Amino acid sequence: MSNPHLEGGTKKSWIDLGYSLFSEEGHEGLQVERLARILKKNKSGYYHYFGDRFVYMDELLKEHLRILENILFEIQQIREFEPEYMQLMMRYKQTVLFQMQLVKNREVKDFFETAQKFNLAVKQSVAPVFANYLNVPVEEAPKYWEVLRDSFYSRVTFKTFSPEWIGAFARELKDLLENASHRQVG
Repeated sequence: MSNPHLEGGTKKSWIDLGYSLFSEEGHEGLQVERLARILKKNKSGYYHYFGDRFVYMDELLKEHLRILENILFEIQQIREFEPEYMQLMMRYKQTVLFQMQLVKNREVKDFFETAQKFNLAVKQSVAPVFANYLNVPVEEAPKYWEVLRDSFYSRVTFKTFSPEWIGAFARELKDLLENASHRQVG
């Protein structure tokens, strides 16, 4: 089986590999020696393209926000939150896990700021279809979205991330809201 990160040996291969490793392991998984070994490249390539760890991490964060643009476009195409949003999350599993790592390591200023930009853009974009899914006014959807999102990031792992788990998780919130609204009415 070929290693997809070896294709081309370019700056992009370093970014793609770093993005993948960060998604699975966080920033602790990004050691120059390890990256070079996986890519079967000399460490000098890393230093040629990035100079240091800070520039490299900045490139990974820019890549994350670049991917966000694709996600936002796809969110605009969604008509039904379930199953379409769950399918979108599975297509962008690596990006969702990268975002989770940013949230978990939010004490790093650049991680926090990038996570905030990402979260705000997704929240605004998904609000109409999420409101429809929950059967709430669109103005209320963002606050419920924040609860779902924050709970999701605290519970998801690389191993649990699956269509079944995501669907069950979203239905859990929906059921919780429906039960709460029935108690208020009754």
